[in-house]
Amino acid sequence: MAKQKQKMKLFRLLPLQCPGCGAPITSGCSDMVYFCNNCGEGVEFNGKNLEIVKIYFARPIQDKEKEPELFLPFWSFHLDITIKGKEAYLPLIFRANFLKPEGQFFTDETLIEKIIKKQKHYKKEKELNFIIYVPSFPTTGTFAYSSNIGNEFTKAQPNLTFYDENKKMESCIYNSTDGLAIAEDEYISLQSAVIPNLLALDLSFDLKSKKVIGIPYIRKEKGVFYDQIIGEMILANALKFR
Repeated sequence: MAKQKQKMKLFRLLPLQCPGCGAPITSGCSDMVYFCNNCGEGVEFNGKNLEIVKIYFARPIQDKEKEPELFLPFWSFHLDITIKGKEAYLPLIFRANFLKPEGQFFTDETLIEKIIKKQKHYKKEKELNFIIYVPSFPTTGTFAYSSNIGNEFTKAQPNLTFYDENKKMESCIYNSTDGLAIAEDEYISLQSAVIPNLLALDLSFDLKSKKVIGIPYIRKEKGVFYDQIIGEMILANALKFR
């Protein structure tokens, strides 16, 4: 009997009320992030409690004249990443103007010396800006994406602007803990081609900030959606809510 009572303590009902305004929240059966219709706050279930999470709706970069048909949720994580205590940098192709000349271009420095000097500058200024995107919308499992959308957004590092008003976001099925685990896998996937034996190294991911971004999508042809940020395709049949 004592054991049964002990097990009962593991179950706790949590009312779906916005921590910001106290209004009731509606949700789907798989949702882990909710959107308050009363005050517009984003609310994440972190495994124990409900907490406020920042929500943004991205303005279209491509096809600006077309109104988005839907917004799909992506986690955006700002991370500092270290490898055995040393700062790790994304491949040079991900850093704009990494070797852009400053001052006199023709110097006695070799290319390697310039790269080392630039790396020391980044270390000094602590410019470790790893933004990793993780899609968090439900899919059927029958239809795969045409590409790895999270990796494509992470490589593109788009310069986003946002709406002032809230829009309607589709279901978000990963909380930040799950999303961060996926983000770590994405980073390893991107870096493994650059850093040999990356999986054997001691990686540390320090979360600086997190937010959910609604990426705008339009239907350009039958059965196909394209995002209005980098133009990646997804099949309409891959979306559970379609």
